[in-house]
Amino acid sequence: MTAVHRPLSDWVLRLGPAPSPGASPINDGDERADARGLPLFAEGWVRGTAPAGPDRTPVLALHHPDSALTYVELDDCGVPLPVDETGADLIDRLERSWPRPGFAPADLAAVTALSPELRYLLLHRLSQEGAPPPQAFHCLPWGPVTELASAVARLLDGGEPPALSPRALDLGHWVTPAATGVTGPLEQLHEGLTIPDPELAARGGTALCSGLSAADPARFPAPVRAALADVVHRLASVNPFLRHAAGLTADRLTGTASDAFVTTLDSDLPKAAAADDRTVVRRLGDDGPFTVRAEVTAGGRLTVTVELAVEATAERERLLDAYGGAFAPVRVSAEGRGLRYWVALEARRRWLSGVLVVPAARGRFEVAAEDAVTGLWGLSGVAPDQLLPSLAGANRAGLQVWRAAAERSPAGHPLRRAVRLLDEQGGTS
Repeated sequence: MTAVHRPLSDWVLRLGPAPSPGASPINDGDERADARGLPLFAEGWVRGTAPAGPDRTPVLALHHPDSALTYVELDDCGVPLPVDETGADLIDRLERSWPRPGFAPADLAAVTALSPELRYLLLHRLSQEGAPPPQAFHCLPWGPVTELASAVARLLDGGEPPALSPRALDLGHWVTPAATGVTGPLEQLHEGLTIPDPELAARGGTALCSGLSAADPARFPAPVRAALADVVHRLASVNPFLRHAAGLTADRLTGTASDAFVTTLDSDLPKAAAADDRTVVRRLGDDGPFTVRAEVTAGGRLTVTVELAVEATAERERLLDAYGGAFAPVRVSAEGRGLRYWVALEARRRWLSGVLVVPAARGRFEVAAEDAVTGLWGLSGVAPDQLLPSLAGANRAGLQVWRAAAERSPAGHPLRRAVRLLDEQGGTS
């Protein structure tokens, strides 16, 4: 988008003649469209306010001097967005330097004074179209996120659930311009701990680690980073299946990121190792309870062995029941392309372990095992043909884990279809 004034909201309402009878007044009858992309707003519009409603409240508007048309912007409920002249002038100035507004400290303070709706819309559009500095996202309404994170940390410690504000109980989309996949899982984790529902809590905790690992920590204000790091630190202490991923996530949030669970291998082995029985081995991990061994052979095979030290206790059985099976994600990347695999973990007396054997990528490639051990529910969105290589590469014990998980999976789960595909291809039992 060029530096012209366009709607911030998906929806606008024209002031003046109504559209044809029976048509929605939103977006001149095209309410499914994103107003920002309408050709109508290509050029010539001026940012300002317009009076709306019985009390003539100033609301965010766009005016076209040549056509004398004026449109007011609407929230998700179809209600005009109130703003005073100072706020409209601020948005006008930021839009004039779109898509790279400077955001001086005074600008950050002024944006923070806008309504949550306007802050969201402004940063949402800017995150899509520009390259805002991380601190610009500190203007978003983070207070409820910190409040809920603090409550979750207390629940993880075994404390009583505190009373929460309505905004903390329903975080909505307000901070999603800064990061997606964070507030929803945090709410899910809170609900799972409050009910309590071990599966829901495990799903929320796993998704929270994933969302935070993909986010830019600099976009979170310091108190938010600290509160979220506190949550994942506690997750690492109460759920051994999340321990290594939660620890990595906490390190990223506190500025001490580690690459201990990433390594590089080369399928073109040195001449000294070129005999068919020679291998090159890399160990991933930090001497903690979760370790990964990656081995490439001269024959072009990659063997990944995963071990998770966790004693056979009633708590481990409870977790295995909540997970419906334990699967360690592994990503193999080469030349900008990545393949996902999952290593099925068999429960033994003092640990869970699994082996995966797959073709090695040609030349140099990367093996990463940073993501959290997931459960049957974590595979529900994976296509059967994407699961199939993990089943085909499992050893006998691992394949038994896969089949047992498939039997307990709900109808329509992709793992059921993946097992059928394996059988059709003559997979071992």
